[in-house]
Amino acid sequence: MLKARRGKPGLMSGDGVEIEYRFFIPDPAVLPPLGKGVKIVQCYLPKWKIELVGDNLCFDGRVLVRNLPMDVNRQLSALIEDAKITPRIRLAGDSAFVTVKGPGSHERVEHEFEVMVEDVQDLVTSFRFPHVLKTRYEVPADDDLVWEIDFFEADNHGLVMAELEVPSADHEFVRPDWLGQDVTEDGRFGNGSLARDPWCDFCDEVGALRVSN
Repeated sequence: MLKARRGKPGLMSGDGVEIEYRFFIPDPAVLPPLGKGVKIVQCYLPKWKIELVGDNLCFDGRVLVRNLPMDVNRQLSALIEDAKITPRIRLAGDSAFVTVKGPGSHERVEHEFEVMVEDVQDLVTSFRFPHVLKTRYEVPADDDLVWEIDFFEADNHGLVMAELEVPSADHEFVRPDWLGQDVTEDGRFGNGSLARDPWCDFCDEVGALRVSN
């Protein structure tokens, strides 16, 4: 049984805060049946071109999300002013999402908004921005949680990761046998980092991760 690390007091997942663990998968062959996956492509926008115009979230003068709630607008304003954001657009199957994350690895502010695919598809599929390609599968976990298993493609081909989002910093969860090393605090394995410095550039340096601990 693993216990979630304690973060800042009072911060709970689902209230604009993501509490997540990330694990390396050393041997995908021992994963449980995965079923049908979802193709995902996500790009990372230059943070200096993100701004709030009234209650709209904009990129380079283009509206991405309209009519932000007042409290979200306030939080995003502070993050943008401090330049402590990671802005992302994700196409997942037939859906599209605009996400703004704050700093951190294990526990961080996150605001995600579902948008119309046609409003953002050209930004993602132009491949002008750092991006990752992957197929995601879901495996049920205890307490109605879900392991998200990502098989990366392109320059990150060969990398398989598992992520688990938990509802609070104190939440305990069972670690399946097929998990490898916890790389939550290893910045290289964040999707934004993989978009800019892909797995193929450093996989030989971390060969030990292929041995489950």
